[in-house]
Amino acid sequence: MMSKRVKFDYFKVYARSYDQIRDVMEERLCNLDEVIRGAQDIHVADRVFSAGNDRARLQDIQENNGKWEMHFIRIRKDNFPLKAHDNGDVSFFDDMDEAEGFGEEVSALFDPENCVIMVRRNMFSLPPSSIASFFTSLIDEIGFTVLFKPLVHPSSMQLLKHDHLIRSAEISIADVKNTSTETKRSLGQILSRTESIKEPVNIQFKIGLAQKGSKKHSRVPIYEELRAIANDPNANKVEVKLKENENKNVETIDLIEHRLYDIHSFSKLDINRESRNILHETVINKMRLLYERRVDEINNIYE
Repeated sequence: MMSKRVKFDYFKVYARSYDQIRDVMEERLCNLDEVIRGAQDIHVADRVFSAGNDRARLQDIQENNGKWEMHFIRIRKDNFPLKAHDNGDVSFFDDMDEAEGFGEEVSALFDPENCVIMVRRNMFSLPPSSIASFFTSLIDEIGFTVLFKPLVHPSSMQLLKHDHLIRSAEISIADVKNTSTETKRSLGQILSRTESIKEPVNIQFKIGLAQKGSKKHSRVPIYEELRAIANDPNANKVEVKLKENENKNVETIDLIEHRLYDIHSFSKLDINRESRNILHETVINKMRLLYERRVDEINNIYE
């Protein structure tokens, strides 16, 4: 392995709770400092939570210069790969017992001062919503929910306006079972709103007007739903084809591209020979450097 590209996503941490006096649900920034500090007192074997069909664990917590460095493990106890030898042989990992599994490392950095969490993402990564749900379970307050919201450039949503003629949209979601309630509702509403269209509508989940026979002024009425899905951290593609008006050409925009993220290429010197991967310690050190370069931008530009 010569090098490895790793993606890092940034999220603002919010909390949604019920205000009994005003009888409304309210949303505000959430500082996880006390929650994470309290998690240090929980035995590591008990810091477990669900991650789709797998289990996950907060393996280690360290406070470093006012920020929390967290090491999560996603534990795979089924769908094991085979061991493949260069001589053509294959074999099983038959020396593992029922209490063991494969652990996929996920690193996270939390900044209490700005209520920002930075998460390493990869194909085996934890959905951000699973990590947020874990913190929700630690707070254990009825009606209280921790949410991670992507940091979005303030001009990104201006790319999609209510009076645009949306011709089609392609949506990709990493873990639909762990998406937000708003995303699940929006997906259902997108399907139900096709009833108002008098012409054929195709869906994969790619939704759009039929290329032949659609009128110049026709649109798919899913503006609000697309905005809601674009704000879900589990969505990794919201590509929209639209026209400013019926006389303009169709153009393509991707609302996800305007989220704040970093990609870093680790060299072969960063890769641990025993694990054949990049260890948490190496990743978290790089995350601290990347975050320090971004913090002013986060506070002054991104919402």
